[in-house]
Amino acid sequence: METMNEIIPFAKEILSQRPSRGMMKVYLLGSTLACLEWSVGWWKRSACHFVNRNH
Repeated sequence: METMNEIIPFAKEILSQRPSRGMMKVYLLGSTLACLEWSVGWWKRSACHFVNRNH
């Protein structure tokens, strides 16, 4: 949650500066990849409790 408290003011500052369309695409791509990485990591971590490791 600490990260969200840092991201929101950053996003507001970026939007107030009227970034170019290309720069917004870069930010959007980076944010999407970060969210995907987080969700995959969370899924792997939670799924490892259900996998039998005695193979």
